Amino acid sequence: MVTALQGVKMMQPNGENNGDEVAEGPLADQTHLRVLDIRERRPVGHEMHALTEPGLHIVRARVHSSSTHEIGDHLEVFSDGIGPISIVRFRDLTNQANNSLLDAVKESITENPDEHLSFFNRAQNLSLKMHAFQLLPGVGKSTAQSWVQIRGANGWVDLDEVSKGLGVDAITLLAERYVKELENPAEVPSLLELLVRSEN
Repeated sequence: MVTALQGVKMMQPNGENNGDEVAEGPLADQTHLRVLDIRERRPVGHEMHALTEPGLHIVRARVHSSSTHEIGDHLEVFSDGIGPISIVRFRDLTNQANNSLLDAVKESITENPDEHLSFFNRAQNLSLKMHAFQLLPGVGKSTAQSWVQIRGANGWVDLDEVSKGLGVDAITLLAERYVKELENPAEVPSLLELLVRSEN
């Protein structure tokens, strides 16, 4: 199977490219980037922090010119002027990238809603004491139980219907959970791994 990044050189930790390595692992199937920030990189050039799609990984890439890309742009991985991508830790994001992250995740959910809608339609008990809805910020046991009753047997058609039915912003709730998991990859269970990255 040929992947979107097959044959692309991966950026090494020191920023150099090693011609022997090709994209593998979690970045192999990533097709798009949402620009979170572009900063000057010393001694020359610029570096972009971005969110990948479809897997929602935080990455960095060298860019040849900061004037061709802006914060919020949605680009193909192979866009002109973008070098190889590599994973970047949440704590290494610039302040601007950190501030842009939640909105970028929300935009990604809005444009690719199906896998995210499936969470609301299929969420079940994780244990005798905890329901999957309780993974979302601010949702306790009684709220989770009422959401299950509201959902009923048929579920919802789209995320707008979820938001109206539950009286919450479903996209923001999921986005906040995903950002929490990006900040702390040890967060378990991981909705990013279960919903977004399971097929990517």
